[in-house]
Amino acid sequence: MAAFLSGYAMYSFSNIIVFVALATLLHLQFGRTGIVNFGVVGFFGLGMYSFGVFLVQYHIPFLPAMLMATVLTGAAAWALGKVVLDLDSQAILVATLACATVIADLVTTEKGITKGVIGLGTVPFPINAGLYSQFVFFLLALVFTVLLILYAFKLESSPYGRLLSGIQDNEPLARSLGKPTSREKLKFFTITSGLMGFVGTLYASNVHFMVPRMLGPGTTFAVWIALIIGGRRRVLGGLIGTLVTLGLFDFFIETYVPIPAAQAQLLPVIKLLIYGLTLILVLMFRPSGILGRRKLTTK
Repeated sequence: MAAFLSGYAMYSFSNIIVFVALATLLHLQFGRTGIVNFGVVGFFGLGMYSFGVFLVQYHIPFLPAMLMATVLTGAAAWALGKVVLDLDSQAILVATLACATVIADLVTTEKGITKGVIGLGTVPFPINAGLYSQFVFFLLALVFTVLLILYAFKLESSPYGRLLSGIQDNEPLARSLGKPTSREKLKFFTITSGLMGFVGTLYASNVHFMVPRMLGPGTTFAVWIALIIGGRRRVLGGLIGTLVTLGLFDFFIETYVPIPAAQAQLLPVIKLLIYGLTLILVLMFRPSGILGRRKLTTK
């Protein structure tokens, strides 16, 4: 039991729960408010890397470094949102994607701060509980994710949640009724993107070592695919989608399926193919996701 709680399985569970939190935050932005954030990895990566810089380069203690990284990510989201959130969805998609690309480029080129392609160095693990350190970290990440999901459930029936849904469904109508739609979108985008940066600090603590390739668009695609498969309008859509994608491939298959070494290098390609096939099937037969309604057919 001690070996299980301190081994690779618990490390993988911690990563999975981090991505569940990230997918839930995307649900709040896109599924609840209609903000098409294709720069998930930008905010996630900004929090992750700034946390690592504060911790490794400037020797700031763990909790202040985490808080500073979260605030910095939120500030970047506020600056971006101030410019683009009142534009159409396509403009927001392009702008957030471009922001993520800029952040990835800065991480690669600002070698004096980030050490470039070499990597930032070892990020110390925040918990010292002996053999149970990884398990305690998983529990803390789980508590954060559960609280986030509970908030998302609470938001569904709250007046503020109805305002956000109104912004998504018919923003001009909500604005004509005197609702401060632009202000509320900006505030909500800032907070949720800042929390994506916080999730990045958790991921940095778990993986211990950061390199620029971790800021590639694959993270954004994985989170979007998970949310669409699970159901973007469902609070648990991110959870179900992440378990179907990352949980199945990055943990179960890579850990327990006996794949010959000669074919192991094909696994990432096969994973992407099955992700795409699953997404196509879901969009064909269950457009609202696994937790949504089945596609209605007409005779």
